[in-house]
Amino acid sequence: MGLKSLIRPPKAEGAAAIDTDAAAEAFIAGAPVSTIPAEARKRKKSKANYVRTTFSLSKTVNKQIDKLSLAPRHFRASRSDVVRAGVMALLELERAELLAILEKASKSEPLTEVLDDDDE
Repeated sequence: MGLKSLIRPPKAEGAAAIDTDAAAEAFIAGAPVSTIPAEARKRKKSKANYVRTTFSLSKTVNKQIDKLSLAPRHFRASRSDVVRAGVMALLELERAELLAILEKASKSEPLTEVLDDDDE
């Protein structure tokens, strides 16, 4: 077996070359072209607009958020989900209860109730 079989055949000249070019042009012309206008690209945005926020938390509160995120067994809850759930729960409270909880939180008291339930 020699290397002669690897040599390219000579290019066809004349009508054969024109037919190949015409076939290529016909193929390219028949391809569907769809472009999204620049205006549509600018308007397309995600439905949810999230804002990255940094919190200063103690190590205890940070661990408590982790424990709360592991509480559900049938779905995955992220740390952001825990914070969102906390905000939703606070919005459901009466103003007096809300102020009492915010005052307690401002004194940096750890959430011992959460830890006690899981440690037993």
